[in-house]
Amino acid sequence: MTRLMQSNLKWPFVAFIVLETLIFGSGNAITKMAYDSITPLWCLAIRFGLASAVFVLFFGRRMARSLRGVKVRAWLPAAVCMALSYLCCNVALDFTTATNVGFLVALPVVFAPILSCLVNRTRYPLAFLPFQVIVVVGLLLLCGNGGSLVFGIGELLALVSSVALAGALVFGKKGLAQLDAITVAGTQIVMSFVMCLGCALAFEPPVDLLAVSPSAWWTIGFLALLSTCLTFFLQNISLEKLPSTTVSLLLTGEPVFTALFSFFLLGETLSIMGLLGAALIVVAVVAATYVEGREDAKSAPAAAPASVSA
Repeated sequence: MTRLMQSNLKWPFVAFIVLETLIFGSGNAITKMAYDSITPLWCLAIRFGLASAVFVLFFGRRMARSLRGVKVRAWLPAAVCMALSYLCCNVALDFTTATNVGFLVALPVVFAPILSCLVNRTRYPLAFLPFQVIVVVGLLLLCGNGGSLVFGIGELLALVSSVALAGALVFGKKGLAQLDAITVAGTQIVMSFVMCLGCALAFEPPVDLLAVSPSAWWTIGFLALLSTCLTFFLQNISLEKLPSTTVSLLLTGEPVFTALFSFFLLGETLSIMGLLGAALIVVAVVAATYVEGREDAKSAPAAAPASVSA
């Protein structure tokens, strides 16, 4: 991993984000299934509690050393945004389809470039604008799923989740200038646990652990270990090599996987227009990744000629 981080290769980190979207897509579908025996906020609290325990067990000392002497603003904004994103996303699943949630949560592709310009005081990446427009059109077709766009409380929460996730990407990228990927991921996981537990205690009745079905426990275990510990690490380590704009664009692949898993697990179907939207997203993401690779190759300095020893 150290050699990979020191190299100029970017495709492995693109692959990491694609793997993340695959895990997230399956997680959206099976999370909705778990709500048959456990409420959304308690599902989140237990999920992030387990993930926090795993992270602290393996990386607690490393995180403590890394955070020592670093100002709170280096990690707190990203951690709060990530926690808010998960809160809104998982509550939204209780009000609307997993397919719609997956589509709307993919909108950081729109918000991340704007937030990045404001936070980092940089120019808007105009080269990505055509791809962002195509993705938005694709998301609209997917969310409309046949022309009848539905927008209720679930969709509103998913949209708030999307804005918060964009904030987590932008502030997380900034925090990585002072902290390593494991520490940034760990602070996001622990903060998510604190906020989710507080909301569960405040807004939901006490959880009856004995009433939680075995399948729900398996779901929580999957969400904690793969859809939290692994994906948070993959996202933050990729942010060390990729711009937050690129990561947000790659994350738009999540609704495609969400729709796929929702079809097989929940029976949610897509119309022809929905499938067209999915195809547009995939094409835009692949094209944008290719264009970014060519731009990086052009801007990279030419390698110095090797010296010849006598």
